[in-house]
Amino acid sequence: MIDYHVHTQLCNHAKGPMEAYIQKAIAIGLKEICFLDHLTMHEYGKRLSMSPGEVPFYFQAVQQLKHKYRGLIIVKAGLELDFAQEYTDFFQKIVDTYSFDVIGSSLHFLGRMDIVTRKSEWKQGKLDIDYVYGLYFSQLEKMLDYNYFDVVCHIDLVKKFGWKPSISFDKTFDKILSKIKSKNLIVEVNTSGYEHPVNEIFPSMEIINKCHELGINITVGSDAHNPESVGQHYDRVLPMLVSAGYRQLATFTKRKRKMIPLES
Repeated sequence: MIDYHVHTQLCNHAKGPMEAYIQKAIAIGLKEICFLDHLTMHEYGKRLSMSPGEVPFYFQAVQQLKHKYRGLIIVKAGLELDFAQEYTDFFQKIVDTYSFDVIGSSLHFLGRMDIVTRKSEWKQGKLDIDYVYGLYFSQLEKMLDYNYFDVVCHIDLVKKFGWKPSISFDKTFDKILSKIKSKNLIVEVNTSGYEHPVNEIFPSMEIINKCHELGINITVGSDAHNPESVGQHYDRVLPMLVSAGYRQLATFTKRKRKMIPLES
């Protein structure tokens, strides 16, 4: 089994040395772990991310650990790029400069609006729910116009704090999934949702079922921000993926995809 979404202390809100994440992965029997740490350029999100100047150190640190743990576990290097339209050229330059194994893209900030942190107005219920959902999906559609990434991370993250819209966005989301399929992107199944008020995986089982119907491939990650969270909730989630019809997961090496059996 694999964990394709693990963070490091460089993002300023994760705990524990990188080796501790790898050692936890080995202890629970994982065959592959991928560091997918944050690179956020939004002015309001920079404090929750490594800086561009730290990317070379991060990349080399993973390469050293990959060599050190060779034969025990496969260690991969990736980035989670927080989408911002004004920085897409910079993102492309980053991914062209370093031979990362996989690039994920996600949405944590909608312009000046923070939809992810505990101190945000979104968390506190001070924003119009339907408006935020509409803005989130609009930005998600724009994100899919670009080609610098391989995986869409926690695609319905906007639900994190349990707020649900009063109107349906099903048609909008169906359009987004169709675009993902046409671009042959991977959807991440992120198990960390059980750690938040929404208390369900990202994406929901309804969306996972739609992904399967459309032939969209998936990968899986814990979004671990501490070593103890590596592989969290897999015992609960993997059987759900099998029940949806999935039998394979996507892995990447230098951004080339390979499908492996889903071990439940």
